[in-house]
Amino acid sequence: MNEEQEKEILNEAKIQTARHKKKIQIISLVAIIAVIAMAAVACIPLIKALHSKAGIAALERKLDNYSGIVGVLIFTFIQALQVVIAVIPPIQVVGGVLFGWFWGGLLSFLGTLLGTMAIFVLVKKFGRPIVEAFVDEKQLKKFKFLQNEKKITVILIILYLIPGIPKDVISYIVPLTPISKKDFFYYVMPCRLPAIMLSTILGSNVKSGNFTVVLVVLGVALVAGIVGFLFKDVIVNKMKQHKKNK
Repeated sequence: MNEEQEKEILNEAKIQTARHKKKIQIISLVAIIAVIAMAAVACIPLIKALHSKAGIAALERKLDNYSGIVGVLIFTFIQALQVVIAVIPPIQVVGGVLFGWFWGGLLSFLGTLLGTMAIFVLVKKFGRPIVEAFVDEKQLKKFKFLQNEKKITVILIILYLIPGIPKDVISYIVPLTPISKKDFFYYVMPCRLPAIMLSTILGSNVKSGNFTVVLVVLGVALVAGIVGFLFKDVIVNKMKQHKKNK
């Protein structure tokens, strides 16, 4: 057997290995999407409930029936699921009602962290196909500039602090960017705390009847929401323009 034949055999073996690996990835990806889809279908009643005040109140009563660690685990799981399946409305206010502003905020952040970590691992393993399965093309195009941004950590910190920016959507795009897992979870994820704590403070004070605090929190949230709504697209477009100029 000459050298050229050996190279051909090696190349053929590499091609076969690559094909086999691709098949395994596709099968695994389909299986994961199927499991998530089944979980989403199973949670349809929950998703519908969270779109109305009566539904949220019913969820509060249901969770309130569970004591100790069981209630904590259920709430944390729902919060993590809210990050993975972004159509579920944020439930941090419910955390404030059930556990108080501090523990509700801590559990909400923990659930958000776990959900984001799950997304990070899945996207790193399966790449863009899983992102396209959960993020629409319009959002992918809007934040495409992040994928080759050198100052990605600073850019993400700014985006995560702006009210109205879809953080759960960006969480799917982040693993496609140059940012390391350490930098993202050390420096960017904590930027979700202000909004989470604001929501749990609101829920906690609604329950205790401190309506002065509730009005102040609502005022702050309203102002922040208006500012975010008015300027979020402007800021994102400026970031994209800066990237093009560079």
